[in-house]
Amino acid sequence: MRPQRENDLTDLLNRLLDKGIILNADIIISVAGIPLIGVSLKAALASIETMLDYGMMEAWDESIREHYTEEFSQKSAPLIESEKICLKKFGSIWMDRGIILSWVPGFWYLTDKRLFLWREKMLFEAPLRRIEDITVDVEHRFNMERNILVLQYNGQNIRIHISDMSGFIEQFEKITEMKIKKLIPA
Repeated sequence: MRPQRENDLTDLLNRLLDKGIILNADIIISVAGIPLIGVSLKAALASIETMLDYGMMEAWDESIREHYTEEFSQKSAPLIESEKICLKKFGSIWMDRGIILSWVPGFWYLTDKRLFLWREKMLFEAPLRRIEDITVDVEHRFNMERNILVLQYNGQNIRIHISDMSGFIEQFEKITEMKIKKLIPA
């Protein structure tokens, strides 16, 4: 049997981004017992989501969210003729791009005809009448809980997060007359 390096590298990368690694190193270069140069290295290597879960880079995250809000709020999403926007909120969708699994941000638009995620291009789009089911699930990471929506659309489970979850649920239920169920964790 041959070793599968590609899977090992993928597993290592997923684990590194999911859990992270902290490096602490103190190096002193001495000549004849006399310290000349000191280096103190402290580094964290992980995904941004993992760092945020541990309380790191929060100021950077806040400034990026403000930047996206300003930048994307000025650009309009393409609407169908006579379509009305019922809700526009910042959020994200869980995407699998090969070995990279991540939340992709943008603006969620809930209209009277469809739900879509827009960020300079269409990232996701679903006509409301074709959404089969929608539930609220609780995601547990690092002793923290976060509500996410799971849409059943075209036979797939699509995981999304919206900044104003309760406002979205209220609007969605009013427009579609569907009831959003909350999953009970096992």
